[in-house]
Amino acid sequence: MDGSGKVRRFEGRPIVVGYDGSAASDAAARWAAGAAQRVGRRVRMIHVMPWPALRGSGGAAVALGTDALGRAAERLLDKSCRDIRHAYPGVLIDAEVVIGDPVPVLLREAAGASLLVLGSRGLGELRELAGGSVMAHIATHATSPVVVVPADWQPRPEGPRQVVVGVDGSAESWNAVAFGFEFAEQTDASVTAVLAWHDPQSTGPGDMLFPVHDLNALEEDSAVLLSEAVAGQTVDHPDVKVTETVVHGAPSRVLEDESRDADLLVVGSRGRGRIRGFLLGSVSRAVLHHATCPVAVVR
Repeated sequence: MDGSGKVRRFEGRPIVVGYDGSAASDAAARWAAGAAQRVGRRVRMIHVMPWPALRGSGGAAVALGTDALGRAAERLLDKSCRDIRHAYPGVLIDAEVVIGDPVPVLLREAAGASLLVLGSRGLGELRELAGGSVMAHIATHATSPVVVVPADWQPRPEGPRQVVVGVDGSAESWNAVAFGFEFAEQTDASVTAVLAWHDPQSTGPGDMLFPVHDLNALEEDSAVLLSEAVAGQTVDHPDVKVTETVVHGAPSRVLEDESRDADLLVVGSRGRGRIRGFLLGSVSRAVLHHATCPVAVVR
């Protein structure tokens, strides 16, 4: 908590990285180290190693000793930590190999983290995190925001930083806005708050839609909704430059387009607002697949 009485999300808690040696987890570790360097946090790298087993000649599972595999994982982590310390001087890093199921281990780590950072594609038990039920479960149950980093992510050239936040009017998107402003303030970035609106659409049998509707009124209502969502944050974070953008189009496509020039795209884990489709598995899942920048999913 600072002198103004506001709770600071990043104070005292590490940025946790789920690391498995894949190119995507290397990118996640680099992104986490860069963020930690800017916000003054340490990095905690976790390699989750499921209990190994082989099939014997009779088909029965034969447990393998974990010592050799554990040492190999520790060497992998040590090398990654050395590389990160060289690339990001001053960042404090600790690392640990944990035996267990990746989902409960990562959720437990998230409870004490400011951020949980994962690569978009992993190896073994972390494979396809962004596309499958594992990622959906982590993103909807982790108590910290979850940042998913594309495997081909590279640090952007030095210059103005931009955080893009998707807004849909739900409580989750308001939390995403709050996170986006705080992260932008901590990293000297601007905020682009984006609300994508579209014509009324049927979501199932029995939906009643007016045959004629005022698109101008819908756009004006959307602009008001967006302004209301950011108003409190502009007061709490007066030094953060903010741009409000209202776009007619599909939310996932609009946010994917906005991600091209962004350092971070922030979305809510699910949406219940007037603008439908902001559910993990629809818009959030789509941007996790196709956004060109790291994506933060905020409960």
